[in-house]
Amino acid sequence: MKNENKLSTTENAFIDQVIKALKFFWEVGKEIVLGIYYDRFPVWRYCSVGILSAYYFMLDLDITVANFFGTNWYFEPNGKKAFLVLFLATSGVLFFGIEKAVAKTHLLERLKKCFDYCDLKSGGIYPSFINDVAIDDYVRQMKLYVPGIPLFKFEQKKNELEAHFNANIVKMFTEDNDKSRLNIIYSIRDLPRKVLPDEAMVLDPGEIPVGKSYDTDVRFNIKEVGHMLVAGQTGGGKSNFLKFVTATLCSNDSDAEVHFLDFKGGTELTSVSGKVGHLKSFKGYDGHKESIEYLATLDGILSARLEEIKKTGAKDFDEYLKRYAKEKVAVADSSETTRSLKLNRMYIVIDEIAEVYLKGKDDIPKETKEAARRSINRIARQGRSAAMHLIAGTQKPDSQSFDQSVKANMPAVLCFPMVNQVSSIAALGTKRAFDLDIEAKGRAIFKYGPKLTEVQTYMFE
Repeated sequence: MKNENKLSTTENAFIDQVIKALKFFWEVGKEIVLGIYYDRFPVWRYCSVGILSAYYFMLDLDITVANFFGTNWYFEPNGKKAFLVLFLATSGVLFFGIEKAVAKTHLLERLKKCFDYCDLKSGGIYPSFINDVAIDDYVRQMKLYVPGIPLFKFEQKKNELEAHFNANIVKMFTEDNDKSRLNIIYSIRDLPRKVLPDEAMVLDPGEIPVGKSYDTDVRFNIKEVGHMLVAGQTGGGKSNFLKFVTATLCSNDSDAEVHFLDFKGGTELTSVSGKVGHLKSFKGYDGHKESIEYLATLDGILSARLEEIKKTGAKDFDEYLKRYAKEKVAVADSSETTRSLKLNRMYIVIDEIAEVYLKGKDDIPKETKEAARRSINRIARQGRSAAMHLIAGTQKPDSQSFDQSVKANMPAVLCFPMVNQVSSIAALGTKRAFDLDIEAKGRAIFKYGPKLTEVQTYMFE
């Protein structure tokens, strides 16, 4: 009887192991299919060695090498060798699946321990794992099936969850059409909550320091980019960044003209003027009426600048500066006078560009508003060649707020937290700004080209 029980226990253990193995390889197959389907399978990383090895045997290079060294260490061209070639060619896919399945198994074990520790269960049933995908190099998104467990319970256990996984939870939210699906945005590293500009920072004229990312300082030169859009909901840090940019450009490019247009009745203008109002490069415009009237003049200014550049035979502003410098040297060596005054680079910073496109009733003539809109649209298209650069802020970067042809000509985008995914997609083409931590003031996503970088922007003080 005892022998029978022992045999039964052994058989059960063997069956359990077989079932575990089958489940594991089922997970391997799923990871391979999902990796290929969602384009998360880095072919060269996993398959390069196997494919090169397969070519080595397929071309019978092993026989050539064996003959050269006078050994018998080679495979005869037969079915076994064909199988070896096929295995090596596809081994990378298998290794990918095994690696992901092992990682998932370990993650599920950690999740179970974590839910036990945090008492996040419903009727003894644990939340189910759906997926865990990378958003960028440092931020990931985990999706869980949590029937019967409300979102606020996870929010109450946020500190415990962070401690258990040694990660920083950025945001937790349920899906609009399914409250049982919980999304957790988390980062392996964390960004500082407040970043002050370094007084020793050396910048080229036109260079804008955006902020600090997970691994570097992020900056770009507006002269090379042309124009910039700054988007984000109220209180996220948009106005702070526009003031910081204005002060930085004024201090760092004394030959330029930096025009700050404050549509908020002068509240932002006052703090900027207090810091850089004494600099000759700074020009401030207080309120709706004064800002609109100034914008209405820019179409004519752009035409005059383009004409002046054309007179010198230059194709753009950079070439114009070179020709002007040569002309100035030539005049200095003679008794002639220069033909014209040097043009200065212009930066136009607009805090809430949507105000220009509003059709509400006010005391500004319709013709003036239309002229302001034409100016903005034309500067967005042609301003870069005339050294007129737009840096425009808005809460809603959609077609109802301002002309999308202007947005299309703003390759640099800085987007602070958005209230919904639609607004984030309108600004960045992705919901990434919706995933940001709204409690971290000054946190934003910077986009120039295809790359998106999470940054903590500099404080204006």
